[in-house]
Amino acid sequence: MRILILHNLLWSQYKSVVFEKIAQTCAPEDEVLVVQTAITEKGREDLVDFDVANYAYRFPVRLLNRIPLQQVSPWKTTWDWIRIILAFRPDVINLTGYSEVGTLPVLLLSKCIGIKTIMTVESIENLSARGNALANTLKTTYKRFLIRLCYGFFSYGLNTNKFLFQSGVGKRQILSYLNAFDKIAFHATLPTQPENPHNKPYLLFVGRLSPEKNLPALFDLLKHLPMDLLVVGNGPQHDELTLKKQRESIDNVHLLGTVAWGNLANLYQHATALMLVSTAETWGMVANEAQELHKPVICTEACGCANDLVIDGQNGLVLSDITSPANIHKIQQFLADFPRQQAAIEGFSQRNSQIFSVERLAAEMLSGFQHLGKR
Repeated sequence: MRILILHNLLWSQYKSVVFEKIAQTCAPEDEVLVVQTAITEKGREDLVDFDVANYAYRFPVRLLNRIPLQQVSPWKTTWDWIRIILAFRPDVINLTGYSEVGTLPVLLLSKCIGIKTIMTVESIENLSARGNALANTLKTTYKRFLIRLCYGFFSYGLNTNKFLFQSGVGKRQILSYLNAFDKIAFHATLPTQPENPHNKPYLLFVGRLSPEKNLPALFDLLKHLPMDLLVVGNGPQHDELTLKKQRESIDNVHLLGTVAWGNLANLYQHATALMLVSTAETWGMVANEAQELHKPVICTEACGCANDLVIDGQNGLVLSDITSPANIHKIQQFLADFPRQQAAIEGFSQRNSQIFSVERLAAEMLSGFQHLGKR
C-alpha cells in the first residue's frame, strides 16, 4: 500500500511525530510520502528553527516551497500535487482540510483513477456558521460537495464530529477523532532544577496575539482577578494590547513576546491555569500541553477542545464567555478552590495523557489508511 499525505506546514512538530510513528509502524511493503506545501505561515518565521534546523525527520518528506504559506501560489500547489500523485500512484491520499484550491482537482482526479481519499477536518460548528448568510450558504454547499467526494475522515474531536454529521458524513466514515502532541519531547525541555520565572502565582496565555484569541476581554477579566497573567506570543494585536494595558493601568498583565518552544514547559509547570478564551479555535493544542503538566484549562465553548479534552468542573472550566458577572464569579471561585481540587485535576490530566497520545492517534490513522487503501 502506498500512502500519500498532503500537508500544509512543515513547521508542525506535533504532526511530524505522528507522521513518523505511522511510517515506523506500517508494514515493510508499505510506502509513506508526506508532501509539505511550505515551511511555516507568515508572521511565524521566528519559530521555524525548531523543525528546519533541529528536528530530525524520520519519515519520507518533500518540501515544495521555502516561503511562507500565504505567499505560495495555489495554482503552483495544485500542479505540484497532481504531478506527485501521477508519479507516486498512491492507494490512498490524506488531505489537510478543504481550503486549498487544489483540493477539488485532487479529489476529482482521485475519483477518476480509483484512489481513495481521506480528509483531515478541523472545523467545528461555531466556526462554520460565520459570515453573511449568502456567503455562508455558498461556503457550506461547496464544503459539503468536497466532503461527499471523500471516502473517510480524520476528525479533531467530538466537536468536529458534530460538524461532519451536519455535513452528511456517516459515523463509519470517521476513521479517527483524536488530537495529540509529542509529550516525550515536551517533557525533555523541562529544566532539571525548575524555578518559578515570575516568583509568584500566575495565569498563562500562549498563542498568537490576534483578534480571535479574545485578548482584550481577557485583559479586562484580569481587572477582577487577584493574580498576574503572563502572555506568551506575538502577532498583529501586540501594539493595541500594549496600549490597552498602559492606558487602563492593567498592571497584573505581562507581555513576554515570543518564547522559544524549549522554554515553554517551565512556564506551564509554574502556572496556576492556562487561559484559552478564543472566540474561534479549531482545537487549541496549548490545552494539551497544559494538561500534560497537570494544569487546569479555563476555555470558552468556541474552542474545539472544550467538552472533549477540557471537561467543565473536572480539569478546568468551559464557559460561554468571560465577560458576564456570573462567569467572572465562576472563574474567581474556581481559582480560589484550586488548591483543594489539585489532586483530582492531576488525576484527570493523567487520564487525558493516555487517551490523547501520539501512539493511539497514529494507530487509528494507519488503521484508517489500511481500511480504505486495501479495499
